[in-house]
Amino acid sequence: MSIYPAFCSRLIVALLFLSGCALADPAEVRGVWIDRSSLVSREEIRVTMQQLSESNFNLVLVNVWSRGYPLWQSRVFEKETGMLTDPGYAGRDVLLEVIEEARPFGLAVMPWVEYGFIGGYSGYYPGQGGRGPIFDVHPDWIAKTRQGETRFTAPGGYFYWMIHTHPDVQSFVISLMEELGRNYETIGIQFDRSRYPQLDCGYDDYTINLYQREHNGSGPPADPANSEWVRWRADKINLFVKTLYKRLKAVNRALLVSNAPGVYPYAYVNFAQDYPGWMRDGALDFTVPQIYRKDIATYLDELNRQIAAVPSIETFVPGIDITNSNPEELVKMIEAGREKNLPGVVVWYYRGLKDSGAFEVLRRTVFRGRARMPWAVSRSNIRLNRSIPGPPRSSLTQTLML
Repeated sequence: MSIYPAFCSRLIVALLFLSGCALADPAEVRGVWIDRSSLVSREEIRVTMQQLSESNFNLVLVNVWSRGYPLWQSRVFEKETGMLTDPGYAGRDVLLEVIEEARPFGLAVMPWVEYGFIGGYSGYYPGQGGRGPIFDVHPDWIAKTRQGETRFTAPGGYFYWMIHTHPDVQSFVISLMEELGRNYETIGIQFDRSRYPQLDCGYDDYTINLYQREHNGSGPPADPANSEWVRWRADKINLFVKTLYKRLKAVNRALLVSNAPGVYPYAYVNFAQDYPGWMRDGALDFTVPQIYRKDIATYLDELNRQIAAVPSIETFVPGIDITNSNPEELVKMIEAGREKNLPGVVVWYYRGLKDSGAFEVLRRTVFRGRARMPWAVSRSNIRLNRSIPGPPRSSLTQTLML
């Protein structure tokens, strides 16, 4: 009796199984930003996680720092202001709720520090001084224009920014990020708004004195667009980004550190933001430039421009805006990234996807099956605060790798 038919049969079955696994489990970032408007209740968070899972997303970037307040229970913030969390979410830990509701669906969660160096908003619990709670305690931390103005235009009011160069500001911001990385079950942190609100910013006393110390007593140029002055401020932000990266890796080397910058060179010319420099310095694990365009033609033009500016595309994950487009164009943009072998996309934002009907379109087309993250997501080497409930780390790792 020949053994070859049985052997061949088993071999064919094995090859088909392996082929099916490969086809069903591609490696691709399928991320979405979730802003504060979708965090109003735990029930809404649960429904949101279910919808994202059913549409085969795998990464949730959730707003955790907004309008000068944390959306988690922050002892760092409490030490400075006497407040644990955003007063609009009093009694809750929104980040923990998202983590717990995402877990059964196998969604990876990354805190998204949307407002970065913004310390207050005039239209929302602005504190005793009307500029934000952190400035009630540290009025010397507030950023200024040449005329000494502290207000920077924002929808419905004004933003108040913390001084980018101030060591105490940087220490405070980094401590908040370390708290997130140390105490919450997250794959990493995305820090946003690591830029100036406009070029006419950086004229506070601390930054002026720092510039003078480094320029033989000469103050910064009166022209905010002076090339050397823009470069100096960009370099200070670059140094902060590198420092933040090192500090978070010291908390845990497994944390993924990310950012969502504006496109280059526009963001550099207007906000002193040099994200290709961050990539060259190895200060990010992956980058999500905001390539927000309304159609595939303008998107491809900008995408090609960004790819030409960066040192590598291995960790280059474009951000796409559904609110300025439509589901059909979104599909084309995702397909364009795949053709260029980019590691995935992040979509702005959940509510835009929901309102436009894009979830159904994605399920029928480019997100037909599940995908795993292209970088290892393991809980076995992430140190967590034991007060945060959850299943054994091994089972959570298995869930996230589905």
